[in-house]
Amino acid sequence: MPAIDVVRLDENPHESVYGIREDTSSRGVDLEGAVITATYADGTTETITWKALDPYTNGGATGENIDMSFGYDWHELSTTKILTSLEFDLQPASSVFDTTIATEEDPGGESTPGSLQGFPFEITPEYEDMPGELTATYSGIVNLADSDAVGDLFTTMVIDFSGLPEGGLLGDLRWNSDIDTMEQKGDLKPASVTCFTRGTLIATDQGDLPIEVLEPGCRVLTQDGNYQELILPVSRIVEKQDLCKNPKLYPVRITAGALGAGLPKRDLLVSRQHRMVAQSPLVRRMLGAAAVLIAAIRLTDMPGIYVDHKVERIEYFHLIFERHEVIYAEGAPAESFLLNADAERTLTHAQREEFASLFPGALKVRDRDIPVHEIPSHARQKKLISRHLDRGARLLAS
Repeated sequence: MPAIDVVRLDENPHESVYGIREDTSSRGVDLEGAVITATYADGTTETITWKALDPYTNGGATGENIDMSFGYDWHELSTTKILTSLEFDLQPASSVFDTTIATEEDPGGESTPGSLQGFPFEITPEYEDMPGELTATYSGIVNLADSDAVGDLFTTMVIDFSGLPEGGLLGDLRWNSDIDTMEQKGDLKPASVTCFTRGTLIATDQGDLPIEVLEPGCRVLTQDGNYQELILPVSRIVEKQDLCKNPKLYPVRITAGALGAGLPKRDLLVSRQHRMVAQSPLVRRMLGAAAVLIAAIRLTDMPGIYVDHKVERIEYFHLIFERHEVIYAEGAPAESFLLNADAERTLTHAQREEFASLFPGALKVRDRDIPVHEIPSHARQKKLISRHLDRGARLLAS
């Protein structure tokens, strides 16, 4: 049987108000709407949507080169082309992967209330002679409102098959990973936003302008030295009671000069998951890239960067361009809105309609944007920050 490495990431947080239903035994029909993305050895991908196959038990998803089904026992997977990875996103189905086991005698262990008997990815004993390695990576960590995430529930699982002898999976596999369904449909929402705050100065062809005055058509300076037209600015006000209810909505304050090279020029407030550019000799040496994107919350170990719990009301702004960009906020390079499936769910219905009218069909594609720079894994981001701290280095340095 191949070695199975299970990785749990605290990235892309989601929140549930009502929690898991009392009957936690999810069937195939409960997963209707889940999105599956298959990546093949030849570099091609296909994205398919899970559907109910009968009123009570079975569900499945079929693509050009892949077929999946599940009732209440084992998942059946079959592929006619070498499959290198499979992403299973349960958020659209209001369901989660429950990856840890806690007992009735220890209900306060590593278990979110209402979810005790979980387990991570496993394959059936019939594959005990299958050589190689598999990695199951969970992300989209889930917490209940007003509580911190325990680390057992996740919206998304990616199975990496590239460690198998043929460089992927060809043929059949039976697998399982415990799944729970939420009490109320649509309750599972992204717990954070990726955006700037009111008053942030953005570099444009008209000079530095406050973000709140930017309108569609404004030309904003990007890291490649060109100006790109702003397609849609989106704002959201977070009141004091919302901040108290969900502390993850408090902004990260990056004080003037904290990133290095005198940047940002003034204190910069961004949401926790907003990614800033790291561009230094250590970045090049450790990651082999000229620049990478690091979530602001990962930077809070560095001097002058912290979650600001003193704000009582805040207005967040998304800046949406035709593609993902690096722009300049208070002089510091930072990302624009990365329009992927998770980010899309932070838009209101009216905002979605407006964007769809500007880009017909764009919202039907699951991954609209390709990040302008690499986004390292949580572990690599943590190691990168630690190395900068050990050497007293700044994230923006030549």
